[in-house]
Amino acid sequence: MRAGRARSARGQALVALGTVLVVIVALVWLDRIGPKSPEPLPVGRTPSGAWLCPHGGASGTSVSLYLGNPGTSTVQARVTRLGTEAPGPAESVEVPAGTTVRVDSAAEDRGASTYVEFFGGWLGAGWVASTEDGIAAEPCAEDAARHWYLPDGSTQLGEESFVVIANPFDAPAVLDAVVYTADQAPVRALEWTDLVVPARRSTALHLNTKREGEPEVAVTLEVTVGRVAAASLEVSDGTKLRSSLGWTDLATGGLFPVMQGSGQTELVVLSTAEQATRFGVTELSTEPPRPAGGLTAQEHGPAAARAYAIPVGEGPTAMQLFTLDDARVASALRARGPGDDPGSTSGAVDPADAWLLLPAVSGSDVTPGAVLVNDGDADVVATVTLLTGSGGTPATVEIPAHSVAAVPSGVWSSAPGAAMVIRADGGSIVALAASVSRVSGGGDGFALSMGVPLPQAT
Repeated sequence: MRAGRARSARGQALVALGTVLVVIVALVWLDRIGPKSPEPLPVGRTPSGAWLCPHGGASGTSVSLYLGNPGTSTVQARVTRLGTEAPGPAESVEVPAGTTVRVDSAAEDRGASTYVEFFGGWLGAGWVASTEDGIAAEPCAEDAARHWYLPDGSTQLGEESFVVIANPFDAPAVLDAVVYTADQAPVRALEWTDLVVPARRSTALHLNTKREGEPEVAVTLEVTVGRVAAASLEVSDGTKLRSSLGWTDLATGGLFPVMQGSGQTELVVLSTAEQATRFGVTELSTEPPRPAGGLTAQEHGPAAARAYAIPVGEGPTAMQLFTLDDARVASALRARGPGDDPGSTSGAVDPADAWLLLPAVSGSDVTPGAVLVNDGDADVVATVTLLTGSGGTPATVEIPAHSVAAVPSGVWSSAPGAAMVIRADGGSIVALAASVSRVSGGGDGFALSMGVPLPQAT
């Protein structure tokens, strides 16, 4: 009996030892061949996405949302208007291939925003806000983010400055807002620390309540819970507007096109670093490049926002900002139009091979314009097509190296409410819409709006 038990125990031990040896051999073999590469995911046949449009509003403000479809099939969109109250039902919009659709609404809420979801193809989106005396335009934000930098604010006499924050998601967002000026220490107000933006809401921060009488007031947003989109909104003399989408990251440079202005132009630079930074600005135009405004190694900061005057003509121009010693900043360009209405743009950090320009006009008496910037070393030829639904004959524009060019005025004036597709051959470019519109108050409204880079497959 005891002998049988001993044989059984020895047998179990041998089985266990054999199992261990098998496991060891298997592990050594797996380590030698490495992990198996996963099969690639199939390419999606029905792309979808969303745009966040923090345009703001007020009594007497109307907003036109432009949706451009450069693809070959109809795209469905769902438009939701956000504010301080719960949103109403979303509006369904169909955008046929090769067309532009305008969606109008009144924006009574200072913190008003619009959320655009699209299905079955790609759409570009941008907004134009208008009052009786002014207009403002910008592209919508393609992504919500956890960091936002908004350089362009001013709280001088007659100016009201806001930051519009949109949270279209089903959970609250929590953030900290910090205010920067030219000469004073950054402001971290208690009520803007751990500030909650409720789910599916949009709100506005009034910068005049934190810094009054400042020519430059910039804001950074650090989102600790969730993600948001943000843009600046400036209201001067009660009804004149300018707006610029914020940056989601600091950078060592940027390009800021402009045209059709009165020549009164400023580049606003925000640095959050605790030490001073240095930067320069090169003016690109139809002439050879040259230093702009005498800014070659300008010292800036620390932790400051400051505007630098750079007079330019009415023709197409671009400011090329570059920092020294790899300093990282955010920036925006302010320009006054031919009347008193100002315009603003956050510019572009990276050139692209193809762009979609959304309209930046309001009303019927308009002068649309477009600036194309080539900061590369080779000449570029751009092909321009309007999304009118009828196809149309493409126009071509030559842009020499380190230069700018305007799209011929007759191209966009033939259909000023259509989005414009621009494809570059020979290099990458930057594109901006710069337009003048006769507003209901009788003056000239002025707006600048950056283009939206097209996805490679579009």
